[in-house]
Amino acid sequence: MRHFILALTLITSPAAFAKADFSKTLELCALQVSEDPDAYDKVFSETVIYVNKASSLTALELEMVNKHLLEQEYVVAPLKTLAEVKELFATEQRYNDLYLITMTSKNTGRVFAYVKSYPGDNPYGLVFNPATAELLAYNQDDNITLVKGSETYACPWQ
Repeated sequence: MRHFILALTLITSPAAFAKADFSKTLELCALQVSEDPDAYDKVFSETVIYVNKASSLTALELEMVNKHLLEQEYVVAPLKTLAEVKELFATEQRYNDLYLITMTSKNTGRVFAYVKSYPGDNPYGLVFNPATAELLAYNQDDNITLVKGSETYACPWQ
């Protein structure tokens, strides 16, 4: 009977045995609020672009910004220019801030691009591989979830 249950489990749930490897992005869990207010600063150094006032964005940066805007339903179609993004945040989202943060891990040297906004008290955002715009994590109301393909891993509260 045990072999039958094991075989049935393997057939019905292959993902349970082929979990994604989140080890290269686990450090992104430092974005989540924890009891240690310095947790983020211990893990990352950063460069911040305040998109609301930016003078330029690369095509890849605009792509990442658009993915965030679409995810948060600020827009229904990608915006074509930085000027359109700035107009959105000067009118409909005038009480909101939009940031593009380049985060460098102090431990591994890995670089991440984090697009986030503050529609309320807590940030919402998406974290990308800055070279490819591949989604690596998302932040929903200070809850960080890592992404690898179709699999996700919710960072534990610390």
